[in-house]
Amino acid sequence: MRKISPEMTSSQFLDLDSDWNDVLAPGTGGKSGQSSGKGRLRGHFDGASRGNPGEAGAGAVLFDGRGTPVWECARPLGKKTNNEAEYLALLLLLEELERRGVPADIRGDSRLVVNQVTGRWKINEPRLRELADRAMELLRSTKSSLSWVPREENSAADRLSNIALDGPKEGERGASPRERPAFDPDRLERVHDTILIAHGTEDYAVDLLHRACTCPAFQRSRQCKHLDAALVRFGK
Repeated sequence: MRKISPEMTSSQFLDLDSDWNDVLAPGTGGKSGQSSGKGRLRGHFDGASRGNPGEAGAGAVLFDGRGTPVWECARPLGKKTNNEAEYLALLLLLEELERRGVPADIRGDSRLVVNQVTGRWKINEPRLRELADRAMELLRSTKSSLSWVPREENSAADRLSNIALDGPKEGERGASPRERPAFDPDRLERVHDTILIAHGTEDYAVDLLHRACTCPAFQRSRQCKHLDAALVRFGK
C-alpha cells in the first residue's frame, strides 16, 4: 500500500500539467529507462512557516530539460515548524515523482533537510526522523538525487511556498488554474454522447454531462485542460 506522508492531504493550488505528455514521451529517464535530448527533470522544493511553529506552506516545482516548468504545487500545511515545512515540501515533490515513475535532480536551500536526508548530519528530533526516513526511501525508489543550492537559486519553489500561505498575487503567473498548458482536442476520442477519452501518457475519461474528468488536476481543483478542450470542441 502506498504510504502517505503525515498531514499532506490538504488541497493543491496549482497543477500545470496533469499528464506531462511531451516531457515523458519518448523516454526521459522514466519507465522506459531511456534518455532523450530533453534531459533529466530538475526539481526544487521550499517550505515556509510564520511563527516557527506557525502557519506553514510547501512549494515544489519540476522543470524539464529545457528549463520549462511541467508541474508545480503550492500546499498549505497548517501549523508547522519551518523544518517540518521544508521536509513536507520535499516529500510533496518526491511523492509526485514516485506517482509518475520518473527520477529527478532535486535541489533545495534548506541545509538541514539536505544534509540530514543525505546522511551528512544526524537527526536528533524524533518528529523529523519519520519525515527523513520517508524522504530517503523515496529518493532510492525514484533514483533521484538531492543537493543544496543558495536561496537565490531556489526562487521558483520559494514563490510557491508563499502562494501556499497567502494565495497568488494579482497578475502573478499561476494565479488562475486555467493558465495550465492547453490540451490538443484532436487527442480526444468520443466513446459516448457525453463521454470522451483524453489520450496521453495516461488516458483519462471526460464526462461532458457532469463536467468532470478523472485526471489528478480535476480531482484537486475541479478544473483541467482535458475538460476545457472537450467543452471547446464539443460545446458546453
